[in-house]
Amino acid sequence: MRDIVAEKELYNPLFEAITGKLAQVFNVDTDKQRIDSVHIKSNMRRLGRISIFATTIRKFLVNLKRHHKDLYNRIDEALSNRYVSEKAFQCFSMVKPSESAKTLQSVSADLFDLYELFKADDDVKKMSSYKMMERVLNEQCNVVESDNCRKLELKKSKEIPSSSLQNPSDPDATYSGHKGQGYQVQVMESYTITDYKDEKGKTLNLITHVEVEKACQSDAHAVHPAIESTQNRGLGPKELLADSLYGSDENTKTSQSKGVELIAPVMGKPGAEGISLSDFRLSSNGHVVACPKGIEPCLNKKKKTRYSQGFSPETCSQCPSKAECPVKEGKKHYYLRYTEKEMRIAQSRAEEHTSEFKDRYRFRSGIEATMSVYSTRTGVKKLRVRGFKMVKLCAILKAIGVNIYRATAVRKAIERLDDPMKDLLFQIFHLILIFKEQSQKKDKFKIANMFRNVRLLQFCI
Repeated sequence: MRDIVAEKELYNPLFEAITGKLAQVFNVDTDKQRIDSVHIKSNMRRLGRISIFATTIRKFLVNLKRHHKDLYNRIDEALSNRYVSEKAFQCFSMVKPSESAKTLQSVSADLFDLYELFKADDDVKKMSSYKMMERVLNEQCNVVESDNCRKLELKKSKEIPSSSLQNPSDPDATYSGHKGQGYQVQVMESYTITDYKDEKGKTLNLITHVEVEKACQSDAHAVHPAIESTQNRGLGPKELLADSLYGSDENTKTSQSKGVELIAPVMGKPGAEGISLSDFRLSSNGHVVACPKGIEPCLNKKKKTRYSQGFSPETCSQCPSKAECPVKEGKKHYYLRYTEKEMRIAQSRAEEHTSEFKDRYRFRSGIEATMSVYSTRTGVKKLRVRGFKMVKLCAILKAIGVNIYRATAVRKAIERLDDPMKDLLFQIFHLILIFKEQSQKKDKFKIANMFRNVRLLQFCI
């Protein structure tokens, strides 16, 4: 059943239908939302470069022996025994650090020899394990042609792309320099701005968007698909909180064109030590009103997308912060030149220090609690499946589970708040049962059944 759902991608309409129904029943306000990502791992072992080569070769040889035994017999027996025999991998597991480079050179040469041996055979070239060998060869090595012969050169670790094969058992898994091997899940949810506990209990924070991506993808590319997906289902936000990885100038502009205000800190630091453009006071149209010292410019120009602000030479030449200031001396004035993009980034950076921005942005931290529930209650960070489709199936179904769990908690909270006597009755029954336990000294199995009845009683109430 899971294979059918994964193959036909039925998890998407399933998530959309359940999320839409919950939003309708609980009157979820989706105007305010927040987005973040979580790194997850499939059921695969972490492999080093030597193990990637050796495992890929073994996988190819096993499949070749199974489907083309006559071709398998053409392979040198010493080479096949190194990878297919029962104790084949023991020689790779006990490699000394000082000999790792030599061993890596050896296994890469074996893979290259096998690739060259069968590159003219069409039947072998169609095998998925052969294509995997070709992928490892292209990602890990450079093939140099000289004197009518092809030689193999290993790439340096820094030259290997993050989208390279991490384990033959899961070809879709990639690498993130920040979090390691696996996948990542983009999660967007609604939130409320109330600080009152009773109101929070009656409000459902609903996960409105879930998207599984490869670990090598940047979070910066996740904003627009999330907004479009929710808007198409009538659950689009008007304000979206995100961290600095999502808050690029391009994302901010595109979000505004779709009627969404992206609230996120500017990526990176203001620049070199000293005064930056964000320290200048800018008007709404992008011109400088005054420098950090309070001096107004005597010249304001704009040509296409570039601004040019001129300051008096008499004032700037005597300024004590002249060496740190981005205003530079020109023919007639001291000039400050910047583009529209630099202006928007400077305005956003200046806005980060306002109390209004801090008050709005403080609700972004709430999604960390969602990620914690998503991980601890469902175990999404360590899945027992492999492959992109099965990983996506599990991640989306677990997000649906979080939504249903939250909806159930909100429903119980609403019922309990509407009738305070239910809470009081539950506490009375709980005290009576504890008293019986202490007086009669029941054994641990009866005590466990007693508290199980308490939970059943709470549900019935």
